[in-house]
Amino acid sequence: MKNEHVFEALIKAIQSSEQYEGNFGYAIGDASAVLSRVDGPDHAAVPSDYLAFLSAFGFGELDAAFHLDDGPEHYSTLSGREIAGGEGLYVFGGNQSDLLYAFNSKSGWQVVQISCELDEIEPVASSFSDFILEKLTYINALVEWRAAN
Repeated sequence: MKNEHVFEALIKAIQSSEQYEGNFGYAIGDASAVLSRVDGPDHAAVPSDYLAFLSAFGFGELDAAFHLDDGPEHYSTLSGREIAGGEGLYVFGGNQSDLLYAFNSKSGWQVVQISCELDEIEPVASSFSDFILEKLTYINALVEWRAAN
């Protein structure tokens, strides 16, 4: 997995913060359990870097600004409704506000963010590795800012 040592260092820095209250780190042992809410034909296409991350580092709440779910699930199942362009969206995380993060299986499994309030879908990264590196870097900066203030 690309940037594994960087991910590990950022996660340790976040979790060692004095104000850390998350429950992140429930590693998966069986990828088939993670894929239980993914349509059968899509199983083989779920990004391998995502599955490797869940195996190495786990899921859970890393900060109020970000949590990873225990596996992807259709947006329509979570929200109870369909949205334009929402076909093929598998939600894998979010924040404590109105943003969800999902894979777009209809667009090369790129990572998108979904505003639940506005029903807007916006591409944010071409791969899970790029997405999680940006997210962990952002959360670490938030944690450092909180500690300084």
